[in-house]
Amino acid sequence: MAPTLLVGMANRTTSERSVSSWSQSRGFTIIELLMVLAIIAIISAVALPKLNFQGYRVDSSTRALAAQLAAAQRQAVTNQSNVNVLFDATANSVKIHEDDDNDNVQGSTERVRQYPIGEGVIYGLGGAPVRSYSPDPITFTRRQGSLPELIFRRDGSASESGAVYLTTSNATATGRIGDARAVEVIEATGRVAWYRYTGAAWVRKY
Repeated sequence: MAPTLLVGMANRTTSERSVSSWSQSRGFTIIELLMVLAIIAIISAVALPKLNFQGYRVDSSTRALAAQLAAAQRQAVTNQSNVNVLFDATANSVKIHEDDDNDNVQGSTERVRQYPIGEGVIYGLGGAPVRSYSPDPITFTRRQGSLPELIFRRDGSASESGAVYLTTSNATATGRIGDARAVEVIEATGRVAWYRYTGAAWVRKY
């Protein structure tokens, strides 16, 4: 057999062995896969119960409500007319009414927007202690129709100081008082701040 042919066969054999070896070493054995799955299951069993998904949800809703109130205050200054915020505990929502003529009536040409406060989130303290004002879920005393109302005026002030409390829908049943949140408004400045109850104390977050 010619030397060139022998060299070619030898090179091909070596190449095939290399490919075969690489193919065998690049995968995982079934035992290795089972070990990885077992480790993932153990980590999930330990970590997931410690995650407070309800707490994350009510935090998000509280930040959104605080942002809506702050935006309503800025809108009143920009429009130079009242912006009324209505809290609907039955529908778990908040309404923003741009009251162009300041008559506290929703006119046909006036803009009204309604937002849900968040899935699984309700108005209330859920067993947590009061931070300020009264223990009512919505402490504002003015009404537009049957709904508690907060008015932001064109100078940026609010109709009154007060608070709105939020918690999760199952906080009372589970005794998880740490789900309580508070959004507060100062009358003179219209400033908005929100607080989280840690289970031991109220802590300002914004």
